Amino acid sequence: MHRYFARRPFSVFSALIKRFSREGDLILDPFCGGGVTLVEGLIQKRKVVGYDINPIATFVTRKQLEDVDLQKLEEIAGEVINEYNSKCSDLFATICRKCKHKVPVLWFENTSLCECKHCGDRKPISLLKKVGIGTWECGKCKNAFKFSVIKDTPFKIDQICYECVKCGTHITKPMTSDYKHSKLIEKKLISDQKKGLWLPNTAIPDCNMQRESALFKKKILFFRDFFSSRQLLGLGRLKKIIMTKPLYLREWLLFIFSSTLRYSNRMVTFNPAWRGNRPLEWSKPGFWMPPVFLESNVMVEFERRLRAVIKGKRDLYKQTGNLKTIEVPIQDILKTEKEGSYHVHCGSSTDISIGLEKIDLILTDPPYGSYVHYADLCNFWAVWFPELRMGKCIENSEEAVIARKRFPGAKNANDYQKLLEKCFSECARVLKKSGHFVLTFNNREPKAWFSLLIAARKAGFNIIENGIMYADGINTYKHTSQSRRKGSLHGDFILIFKQEKAKAFSKRKVKNITTKQALGKIERILKTNKQGLDSNDLFREFYTKNIREFVRTIDIAIQGGDESLNELLSDSSEVGIFDSHRQKTLLDKFNYKNGKWSYRN
Repeated sequence: MHRYFARRPFSVFSALIKRFSREGDLILDPFCGGGVTLVEGLIQKRKVVGYDINPIATFVTRKQLEDVDLQKLEEIAGEVINEYNSKCSDLFATICRKCKHKVPVLWFENTSLCECKHCGDRKPISLLKKVGIGTWECGKCKNAFKFSVIKDTPFKIDQICYECVKCGTHITKPMTSDYKHSKLIEKKLISDQKKGLWLPNTAIPDCNMQRESALFKKKILFFRDFFSSRQLLGLGRLKKIIMTKPLYLREWLLFIFSSTLRYSNRMVTFNPAWRGNRPLEWSKPGFWMPPVFLESNVMVEFERRLRAVIKGKRDLYKQTGNLKTIEVPIQDILKTEKEGSYHVHCGSSTDISIGLEKIDLILTDPPYGSYVHYADLCNFWAVWFPELRMGKCIENSEEAVIARKRFPGAKNANDYQKLLEKCFSECARVLKKSGHFVLTFNNREPKAWFSLLIAARKAGFNIIENGIMYADGINTYKHTSQSRRKGSLHGDFILIFKQEKAKAFSKRKVKNITTKQALGKIERILKTNKQGLDSNDLFREFYTKNIREFVRTIDIAIQGGDESLNELLSDSSEVGIFDSHRQKTLLDKFNYKNGKWSYRN
C-alpha cells in the first residue's frame, strides 16, 4: 500500500508469531517500521503495540491497520479524481498522432543535455554511449567524460507515452506543441503559487544521505528540487483538492497521495526490461538524480495507488475474517479483550509506556546500522504533511544509525550501540521472564554485529540454543535497485533471545576481532567448500559460525568495563572485509570467479 524501506517478509514474521505466542497474547515491536509485525499479529488474533521514532513509519503502519469504509473511500477518491481531471487534464496531455484528438500522457521522458569536457560538443545524453559509472563517450571526439545532474542541468523531452481510447497506447517523439506547452508549465506554477497554492519549501539538512549523494555540491538544496515543475503543479493541485474533502477520510486520501509521491518525482526512470511501459519508481534507499527521468502522470499514479490501497485492505479483511480493528490507548491495551486491538506510538523505544513484565513476545527488525538512514529518506514524504503533525524534517537525535559520512551530529558505531542498548533495556523491562525477544538482522560489517550483540548482552539478553537461523530473501522483496545489483546480499538472520545475564569468566584477555582473524575464519570456511561460495552464502556462513563466539568475546569484555567494550567495538569497526568498497582485501587472498569465492592454494 505504501513504500517503506527494508520491509521484512510477512511469511517469516507470521511463522515467528505462531511459534512464540498464543492467541490473545500481547506483542510489541519497538521498531515497527512498515508494520509487518503488527499486521501479522492482528491476523493471528494477538494484541499488538508498535513504537517507531519515525512519523512516516507510524503513519504507514496505522493506515495499514486502521478500519475504513472502502466504499466511501472509493466514492470520495472518485470525486477527487473527477475534480482534478476537470481542472488539470492539460498538465499531462498531447495530440494523438493518428486520430488528432487531445489525449492523456502517461509520461514524458526527459533527457539531460550534456557538454563534452574535451571538445564542448553538446548533445542529449540519451544519444551517447555509456562506458562506465557516470561516464559517457562523446559522439563527436569519442573521448570519455564524467557527467552528473545538478539543479541547473537543462533537460529536454525525448519521448512521450500517451494513451488514446480509440488508437491505443503509443510511445513516440514529441511535437513542437509539446515543447511549447512544457515551457508554459513554469509560468503556470508561479501563477498558482501567487494565488495561494501550497508546496513544501523545506531545506534538505546536512545529513548522511545529502553527503552520499553530494546534493549541496549539485545545488539541490530543497526537497522540492526532487520534483519537476510539472510534477509540483500536479501534486500541489491534487493535494489542494484533497484538503477540501471530509475530515474522516482526508487522512486516507493523504495516505494515497503520500504513496503517489514515490512514483511522481525526478528519481523515476524507464526500464522496459523490468517494468515494460510503466515508470520505474524511486527504487533504492538513496537520493539519485538520473540523467534521464520520467515525468509520470500524477493522476494516473494516484489512481494506481488507490487501487493498491483498496486491494491491500480487502486482503487484510479477508485474512482477518472482516475483523474490525480498533486503536486503543496504551494504558488500555493490557485490559482490553477485544480482538483487533492495537496501539501505534510515534516516539523513541528508549521510553516504552508499558508496565513491568507485561509483554508476551517482542518481535522486531531493528535498524541495520549504516544500511538505511530512515529519517533522512523519509523526510522526502514528511515535508509534504504539516496537516499530519509533520511538515518539517524528522527529529532523529535518538535514531539508532551509523553514519557513513562525516557531518555535524553524525553518529558512529558507539552511538548506535548505546541507543540500541537503551531500547533493548526497555524491552527487557516490559517483557515477561518467560517471553522471547526475537529479531531479524542483516549487515555485512562486524562493527554493526558487535554493536547489536553488545547492546543485547548489556540489556540482559542471550541467544538461546538453536536460536540462530537464516531466512533467505524472497523475490517480491528484491524489487529495488540495491537488491538487484550483482553480489547484493539477500535474506536475514533470525536471532532468538531470552533474558540471561552475561556469564562470569575467570580473568581472560579479550580477543578482539581483526581483519587478519576474519580472513582466517573465511579461509577455513572456503577450505571446506570446494565448489566455492557466492557472496551471500559466504556472508551467511561467516556469521552463522561466529555469532556465538562474538557473544563469548563480549561477555569477557563486559567484565573489563566500558574501556574494554569500546576497544572491542573500535577494533571491529576496522574490519571491512564484506564492505563492497573494500573487497580488495578478499581479492588479495582468495579467488573470485563466476560469482563465487574459493580458496587459493
